[in-house]
Amino acid sequence: MPIAQPQAIRTIFFDVGFTLLHPYPSLPEICHHVCQQLHLHIHLDAVRDRMHIAEDYFLRQQRLNRHTWASEEAIKEFWIGYYMNLLRPFVEEHDEARLYQLSQAINQEFEKHTSWQMYQDVLPTLDALHAHGYTLGAVSDWGIALGPIFRHQHLTRYFDCLLISAATRHAKPSPMLYDLALQRCNAIADYTLHIGDSYVQDVLGARAVGITPILLDREEKLAESRVDCLLIHSLHELLDLLEVSPS
Repeated sequence: MPIAQPQAIRTIFFDVGFTLLHPYPSLPEICHHVCQQLHLHIHLDAVRDRMHIAEDYFLRQQRLNRHTWASEEAIKEFWIGYYMNLLRPFVEEHDEARLYQLSQAINQEFEKHTSWQMYQDVLPTLDALHAHGYTLGAVSDWGIALGPIFRHQHLTRYFDCLLISAATRHAKPSPMLYDLALQRCNAIADYTLHIGDSYVQDVLGARAVGITPILLDREEKLAESRVDCLLIHSLHELLDLLEVSPS
């Protein structure tokens, strides 16, 4: 499905987590490393085997409280609960203090810029878009730690605005967050795209204010026939949609 008038697009917003950045080396490996440092010796495969349980917790909590990402305190509470759920079978029963200590340490590790890495298609895409004069913005459900992470990854030079949910006090898919992004970038919704990996947070949120959404499916789990929006599997495909040549 092509963009109807790609030459009319002036502004492009990006989600950050799992769109531009991913945990490095991986979420299970970081959790395992922190546990080893704090003398909880568990097998990495055991952590990996718990990831589907953790993902269920993530989705369940997301449905219960859509406003979590609008509060720095709520975000920290959410992630500590997530890691406690992940690690509970590996900690002595009823030792909640120990479980909390481990979970807090993992959360702090993820607030460091060293725990994140760009996907390989990010810089070539941003270089090409920047060279063609697009206004670029980042719109993310994240805590305030994203600012330093963004700077360390040398991403700030590409973006005209960075909207962090914890700082704006609005979380996806709130139209207010996307309206604020349009204001910050002096952009018009009809000439704006938003790319992200979540249908509810990114597609529905952007669409609510008239921005054209593009769903990024890096794991290629979806087919175009199963979604009602533009679908790409890498950011290189975004350049194809815009008829932009790589720099």
